[in-house]
Amino acid sequence: MNRQRFLRCTQCREVVRPEDRFCEACGAPIEDPAVSVEAAAGSSGPLAAGAADAPDERDHVELAFDDMAGISDRGLRRARNEDALALARVDGPGARVMVVCDGVSTSTQPARAAQAAAEATLRHLVASLGLGHSNHEQVMKEAVNVAQSAVCRVPYDPPAGQRPDGPGRDGAAEDHGPPATTLVAAMLMNGRVTLGWVGDSRAYFVGPGEAWQLSHDDTWLEEVIQPHLVGEGGGAVALRAHVLTRWLGSDQEGDPEVSITTFLLPAEGILLLCSDGLWNYAPTPSQIRELVSGLGAGSTPLQLTRGLVDFAREAGGADNVTVAVATV
Repeated sequence: MNRQRFLRCTQCREVVRPEDRFCEACGAPIEDPAVSVEAAAGSSGPLAAGAADAPDERDHVELAFDDMAGISDRGLRRARNEDALALARVDGPGARVMVVCDGVSTSTQPARAAQAAAEATLRHLVASLGLGHSNHEQVMKEAVNVAQSAVCRVPYDPPAGQRPDGPGRDGAAEDHGPPATTLVAAMLMNGRVTLGWVGDSRAYFVGPGEAWQLSHDDTWLEEVIQPHLVGEGGGAVALRAHVLTRWLGSDQEGDPEVSITTFLLPAEGILLLCSDGLWNYAPTPSQIRELVSGLGAGSTPLQLTRGLVDFAREAGGADNVTVAVATV
């Protein structure tokens, strides 16, 4: 675990510093956060979004601050890690930023899509917080739009006549459309959290006696199937239940339809962001709370994330798993 004061240029991927205004390698403009920014990096090097360039370096990444941590892990059955993770602390306003992205596995270059989205979101949120922008929901919307643009810039050469064959992203073998990813992001500041999400990566708040899912899934299960079923578990076996209805990618026309909300957080608890590699094994808030409680009240954020990732791997590890937590 290291802490670095470096980010990467979203255009050419060269290392830049938060105080840089232009990338020295390619000349692309760099938004200036104008404050002290501390970005976490795993042992693979100074990568602000916690994702390494080589696939094997992405297999397991751990990022940590005293009050915030995250892990992205390949799991047991996937050939590579197509999730991405970004964490930063902005010292001036005393804010924290967390981003989790899950590349759509059957799209083209999902790992690069997730990484591009995570890094672009982190940079925009950090820069806006540093400049003192107070409308956090507008800032979040802008950040997701920037992430959408970053995903659309990931190279894609579609085979002749080959496009996703139906609404949503369902993991069908023939779906090798443009790079695509989910996203969930959080800004924590002054006891409030502003969340933005597209897709089925989730946000939870876990308090001493109760937990809440703060996001909702952009899936057919939530939007089409679930309203016509009785009982929470009834739709779990429904065909196409996990088909995404929203994602970031060039086949989503215009600005992404992002969900944004702001909460005043209780005085004690943790904010948790995760990909479906965790919540597929613990889909309800009560199950998430039991997991967190079982790891011990005195656990550090890094210990919590390690315990949650270990749980997902021991439960089967069928997918990449990414978890980020921040104490309140």
